[in-house]
Amino acid sequence: MKTLIIYAHPWDGSFNHHVLEVVKMRLEEKGNTIDLIDLNKDGFDPVMRPADLKVFGKGLYADPLAEDYVKRLKNAEEIIFIFPIWWYGEPAILKGFFDKVLLKGHTYQQVGQELKGLLKVKRSAVLTSGEITREIFGYLGDPIKNVFINGTLKMVGIDNTTWLHCPTVHDEGARIDYIEEIRAYL
Repeated sequence: MKTLIIYAHPWDGSFNHHVLEVVKMRLEEKGNTIDLIDLNKDGFDPVMRPADLKVFGKGLYADPLAEDYVKRLKNAEEIIFIFPIWWYGEPAILKGFFDKVLLKGHTYQQVGQELKGLLKVKRSAVLTSGEITREIFGYLGDPIKNVFINGTLKMVGIDNTTWLHCPTVHDEGARIDYIEEIRAYL
């Protein structure tokens, strides 16, 4: 299976980086072809610049990285997102990835008022960590599930998504349990 990993964390010493290494190792054991987008290492600029907006409505890319990323999304059979929860959502660099990469005509089309996803992803996973439980997310309207997974991802055709979350990233027991949950999923 062709697996695209989209990783959004700036520090190689983080628990998220450890999760990335575990995921890559497990996928290699399964014989998957792995493609890694490391937004921070790539130096991806998440900000919509005037040049981006000038061609946005035409479904064109001013940012060569964004154009490369959409090609890689289209080739993926499986997508795995790895990122920390910051302020109840994804890091800004990942939000900017969606803003600049998920363009009409490439990842979705609009027919009247209806949006139809164009990506042909068989399955996906969202692997998050933080200092917040899924129960607290429920009180906040569950932004990861409702906005990220059921909104953004489904809109572009990614609708078979599993979300795994480590709620207490600074607790060793929680980290161990989370890694085992990831291994079982993969």
